[in-house]
Amino acid sequence: MTQTTSKRAQTVHFVGAAVRGQGHLKTNQPCQDAWQVASDAGATVACVCDGAGSAKHSDQGAKKLSQMVCDNLLNYVLAQPSAVIAEPELVNQLFDTLAQCRKALANQGPLNDYHATLCGLVQHQQQNLVFHLGDGLIIGINPDDWQDFIISEPENGEFAETTYFFTLDDWQSHLRVMCAPARYKIWFLMSDGCASFAAKTHPYAPDLKFLKPVHSYLARVC
Repeated sequence: MTQTTSKRAQTVHFVGAAVRGQGHLKTNQPCQDAWQVASDAGATVACVCDGAGSAKHSDQGAKKLSQMVCDNLLNYVLAQPSAVIAEPELVNQLFDTLAQCRKALANQGPLNDYHATLCGLVQHQQQNLVFHLGDGLIIGINPDDWQDFIISEPENGEFAETTYFFTLDDWQSHLRVMCAPARYKIWFLMSDGCASFAAKTHPYAPDLKFLKPVHSYLARVC
C-alpha cells in the first residue's frame, strides 16, 4: 500500500510517500514509517520517522512523533513576534516536544514498543534548522547548483542494522541539530531504505541521476 500526498502552499511545494514493503505485506504488518509536513505563513516543518521493525507498535510511535514535532514546532514558530528565531530557543522546543511525545507514549505502554528514528527540518524566512536522530538521511540542495549540497548523515549502532531511537534512555545524546544556509531550498528527507538508492556513500552524496529526475517530475506534476 502506498500513500502519497502533495500540496502547493504559497511558494512551498512538498510531496511525501510511505510504502508498506513486501515483507510487511506477507505478514500483514502495517507500514511502520510516517511522514508529516506542516506549513503556514512562510514557515514549514517536515518530518520523516522510521519505526523499528522489531518494536510492536513502532508504526504508532513514528506517527505520533512526526505529528507532534510538526505541529508543536510550527505553532511555536508562528507565535514568535520576530522574523528571526534564536536557534537555542527552537532547539529547546524540539527537546521539549520529544519529551512530551515520550511521556504520552509511555502512558500507553512500554516505550520500547514505540521505537522510531527522526529526520526533520524547520524552514522559516531565511532560516533552515535540520534535526536528526538515528539513521535515515537528510539532503539539502542549492537549486542554482545541484553540486552544492549539505547532508546530515545517518548514525548507526555498533552492530549491523542497528541505530538509535527517540524512545531510548540516552536519546538526547543522539539528537543532532545544525543550521543550514538559506541557499539550500530543496530538501530530501528519507528513511534508510530510500537512502540506499537515492544517495552515494563513502562519502555521502546525493545520487543526482536518481534525485534530479524525480524532483523534475514532481515539480512538473504537483
